[in-house]
Amino acid sequence: MSCPGGTLLRETTSLRLDQLQTVSGRSSEEITTLYDWLAPVYDLIYGVTLDHGRRLSMARLAPHPRETILEIGVGTGLSAVKYPAGCRAIAIHVSSAMISRARARLRRRRIEHVALCRTDAAQLAFPDSTFDAVYAPYVMNVVPDPVRVAREMVRVCRPSGRLVIVNRFGRHEPSLLGGVMDRLTPRVGFRWRLDLATLLRESNLIARSIEPANVPRFATVVVCGKRAFLEDDFA
Repeated sequence: MSCPGGTLLRETTSLRLDQLQTVSGRSSEEITTLYDWLAPVYDLIYGVTLDHGRRLSMARLAPHPRETILEIGVGTGLSAVKYPAGCRAIAIHVSSAMISRARARLRRRRIEHVALCRTDAAQLAFPDSTFDAVYAPYVMNVVPDPVRVAREMVRVCRPSGRLVIVNRFGRHEPSLLGGVMDRLTPRVGFRWRLDLATLLRESNLIARSIEPANVPRFATVVVCGKRAFLEDDFA
């Protein structure tokens, strides 16, 4: 496979969806520039720190032989080297600098069953129901519109497929730490808090499992399925 080119309730839901849609406060171009700048030091900052979440996510993803997997936000390829040779993976990122480092990592490992593609996760060029599974490591609170990205993930995933998301989630509730992080984190391109329930609801996903990840447990691994398929399955 190649890479192709009630009133109160209603008001509350609208507000929370808007908070998701402007989660990073940055445009796609700014995010690309940020990752181009981060690429040389990404492994040093986010390698070991986020490794537990990646390993747990890959265990839950559990790629099978002959499956086709899409990875959203491949970064420098830290997860991409973990796909077993029997499957086929396509890994994407908006940053050419990140893609270059991921390509070098795959080349050093002589991995040929993972293809890399520079593209925007909010505008995937793949046909509907292309992939058996979709994996998004540490990307949902970075993209400008996480709902749009999640909907694209749902669209390209097969009806019975699985979607695995590892991310930092949290409700928009007042706290001293939350207030400080809400002010600081947008400066480096991401939002500290992203409401999981809202993301799942607006993306028509159902969580099959939710597990804490990393030390300390600041991230969450969520295994999801398509709402329509699961509801039909249990009807």
